Amino acid sequence: MAIRNCIVFLLLAFVARNTLCQNITPFFTAADYQQNFNPLEYLDVYYNLSSQHSDFNKWSLVELKALIEKLPNGSGRLLEIGSGGVISRLISAAHNFTQITVCDRSEKVLDEVRAFVANNSTFDWSSTFRFVADLHGEPDSAKMETQLRGAIKDIRKCDVTQADLFAPSTAEVPAVDLVVSAFTLEVATQTVAGFSNALQQITDRYVKPGGAIILIVSVEETYWQVNNNTFHVLYINKSHVEAALKAAGFEDIDMRQFDMRSHQPVSLIDNAVVSTPVPTCELCDFDAAGILIAKGVKRMREISISA
Repeated sequence: MAIRNCIVFLLLAFVARNTLCQNITPFFTAADYQQNFNPLEYLDVYYNLSSQHSDFNKWSLVELKALIEKLPNGSGRLLEIGSGGVISRLISAAHNFTQITVCDRSEKVLDEVRAFVANNSTFDWSSTFRFVADLHGEPDSAKMETQLRGAIKDIRKCDVTQADLFAPSTAEVPAVDLVVSAFTLEVATQTVAGFSNALQQITDRYVKPGGAIILIVSVEETYWQVNNNTFHVLYINKSHVEAALKAAGFEDIDMRQFDMRSHQPVSLIDNAVVSTPVPTCELCDFDAAGILIAKGVKRMREISISA
């Protein structure tokens, strides 16, 4: 009797899971994002250090610090593509990257970044700054806040689906020493080839030879949610990201992964392949996904010397 009840329970759970998957229709377009994405709700759900995602957030801040410190050219200009209003990814970088441009395709997001720079954001970043300050051995977290506010020099609109990232603006954006992009390309593109093409198009134009990129990518996921709004994510895995970086001319690739199921880092020692399950339904939720942080350094252009 107990065994039969258990089987019935598992069957009902399977049906409920697949019914849930089939009934979810994610937003796909830039217009959807503009209308339905609320940066303050997003920050509260995913970037409050007391939220259920605090383990991932703390891990990512530790890894970002480590990766930035290992960059061969760890100073100069930085371009963040797809901010989402998340300024925490820039805290460790702001010590050496003193010319930061932040871009996003949502004016609501850009307004939130402007509010942070003006010191009137309604989202409280103080616990995040204290956490990062402790990582750096800095007793005064307010000093790091001031440092980041001073480093953000430009806040502008961009769209990774366009051939020209900043169109229709004609203002010049110079190539940079570091591009940081999180949860952007896999949300904006529909195919693995599209992801790779967008990455190459952006980095060919905006990453200096010898410069670097740090990507934070959702892997093995097909949607993510902020409260009642659901957004598309391209189903992609670690191998796809690595191949895209290599195709875009990056080497010295370093990849670190966090598993959202176990809330633990995943070891990628010696570039071991992480097994990627085939989705069991059309849509796979955030908690069944992993988060990948990938760093690559742009190959220097070869200079031919004629005899």
